[in-house]
Amino acid sequence: MDLGLVNPAVRIALDGLMMRQEAIANNVANMSTANYTATNVDFEGALKSALDMPGIAGTATTQSFMSTVASSAPRKQDGNNVSLEEQTLLGTETNLRLELALRAAEGRFNAVRYVLGGS
Repeated sequence: MDLGLVNPAVRIALDGLMMRQEAIANNVANMSTANYTATNVDFEGALKSALDMPGIAGTATTQSFMSTVASSAPRKQDGNNVSLEEQTLLGTETNLRLELALRAAEGRFNAVRYVLGGS
């Protein structure tokens, strides 16, 4: 992997995961709202495809990878389709991915600090 791809990929991953957390929070906040349709943020597939194309990751913006889509989960009697169990699981997974991305960014900063003579 070209080390030049690390920073843009981590930045885009962090932005996407933060957007996903916001969507989850919004879904949970509206779980009692009649006819509310849950939303999901998807960016992993598009990000992977873009990173496979040489030279694109350095010029890519987060918005070019984000896709907010309506959930196709079944609706309850009130027309709402938010599943607290699904949102909780997705939130946990998102938090773990965020932690991993933050560690990658931290590793990059530590490497730069080492090169610059810091300890």
